[in-house]
Amino acid sequence: MQHGSDLRGIALEGVPEEQVNPTPEMATILGQAFVSWLVQKVNKSVAELTIAIGRDSRLSGPILMQPVIAGITSVCSPGYDFEMA
Repeated sequence: MQHGSDLRGIALEGVPEEQVNPTPEMATILGQAFVSWLVQKVNKSVAELTIAIGRDSRLSGPILMQPVIAGITSVCSPGYDFEMA
């Protein structure tokens, strides 16, 4: 995480001697963790949350968007994909 709102790292293969990170598995876990954090931050139940997800134009955006949404929805919170912001 950087600035508390976005992911940074090597998200696509092609950088010599650099391993891809974050992985889709990591993105799913971050989606779940975000819901947990938000529940505490806004003092609402999961059922009361509606979460919108956007991304920028990086090539890795579509690859990581679905796992993030899967993580959010796996803990019973609706997640809406607004695609590119």
